[in-house]
Amino acid sequence: MRRYRVFEPPSVEGRSESAVFLRDGFGWWALLLPWVWLLRFRLWFWAAGAFLLDLLIKIAAGETTAALGLSLLLGALVALEGPSLRAARLLRKGWREAGAVWAQGERDAEVLYFAGEAEPAEVSAPLDTPQHTTATNVSPLRPGRTLFDLRGA
Repeated sequence: MRRYRVFEPPSVEGRSESAVFLRDGFGWWALLLPWVWLLRFRLWFWAAGAFLLDLLIKIAAGETTAALGLSLLLGALVALEGPSLRAARLLRKGWREAGAVWAQGERDAEVLYFAGEAEPAEVSAPLDTPQHTTATNVSPLRPGRTLFDLRGA
């Protein structure tokens, strides 16, 4: 089962057929070709940065195993954080996170979402507002729903 984050466009209230489903997980293409993967999803700034960093690695280390290892490390970073970059891009454009769905594939995620089986999105306070802990909060450092959060599995 994979976790899909559901984003709805800013101009529509409630469920919409133009909702976007982002698979929250490791991307193998992002590991092998990080800047190409970033270009595919129109993350221009991050793609340029990954390309330049990869180019600097190859210039500095040459054709050694260290260069291959550092390039794979860059790819692993993009493969793990790429879905978060895509989600941040949608949020900057005004899209809202409607929830998350655990499904076998994107089609199943769509079916579950439109059937009302989506987990509600956790709304967090902006970073510049102070957060006061109350008796209901377990810990202010409690992680949110992430790739490694297996409570919903």
